[in-house]
Amino acid sequence: MSRVRTRSLLLVALAGCAPDPYAFDKPTDVAFGREGDIYVADGYGNARIARFDASGQLVTTWGSRGSAPGQLRTPHGLAVCADGLVYVADRGNARIQVFDSRGRLHAVWRGPSIGRPWGISCATDGTLYVVDGGDQRADAPRGRLLRIDRSGRVLDRWSGPGLAPGEIDWGHDIAVGTDGSVFVVDVRGRRVQKFRRVR
Repeated sequence: MSRVRTRSLLLVALAGCAPDPYAFDKPTDVAFGREGDIYVADGYGNARIARFDASGQLVTTWGSRGSAPGQLRTPHGLAVCADGLVYVADRGNARIQVFDSRGRLHAVWRGPSIGRPWGISCATDGTLYVVDGGDQRADAPRGRLLRIDRSGRVLDRWSGPGLAPGEIDWGHDIAVGTDGSVFVVDVRGRRVQKFRRVR
């Protein structure tokens, strides 16, 4: 089945037409694995990750609502990197969780350097890019972008909260191009911003 056909079938499921108990409830992100597998962050209504094979058949799901390791609260961003691991921006729990393709937990990254991740993406050089959307407190706004290695160590950070060019206000998702360009969706700014790394 072609990727376009698979994506079309998946969009029908995301619209709420999938039979119970596999119906989605406000999913937040989609990522593709090395073998064409499709991963869905079923984030707002449910608190799980669903994995489908390339033909659109459900393979497995994992996660439940909570804050214990392996549990999720609004899994908002999702990336599957070349190492086959699944990186989840567990926004409600202010952390990144790393799973294998079967849903077994490998690592949990959290703390002030990570903040509250809203989106995550893999780069071809093996690093990850993260939108720290912040806690959205009026008295202490936060919005920044991070580049981290596969151990969860922050390598670079830039940007800040606001609506000026280069600033982030409710940065919801992030993508990295093959040339290293970083694209960020900024909801309150109603824009997509493109960043290029200065070497």
